[in-house]
Amino acid sequence: MKELEGDAHISLEGDLRALSLSTYPGASNQPTDVLKPSTVQTDFVVLPLESSTSDKIYAALGGKVPKTVLHVQIEKSGVLQFAAYDYFYPECIFFGIAVTQRVDRLTRV
Repeated sequence: MKELEGDAHISLEGDLRALSLSTYPGASNQPTDVLKPSTVQTDFVVLPLESSTSDKIYAALGGKVPKTVLHVQIEKSGVLQFAAYDYFYPECIFFGIAVTQRVDRLTRV
């Protein structure tokens, strides 16, 4: 998240009720042109991803991506730059050209 901060948004999809992300400043449950839900009947939230917000989002997640989060997408300047689908299944992770660091091991709760 840190690498993509600024003029960016993150979307999370899954069972998000325990995370209280919908009360986060600037939160929306409406899809954008780039960030859209992939599954029906799941919670979906889009949050602004700025330098002052990524640490707060990470803290709201409990410092790790909980197993209740099915999909995560990050767009920067209107272009999808990161996506992890199907509970971060290794073959369902996408890195855009704005991501210079690759993660070999993703931490989940």
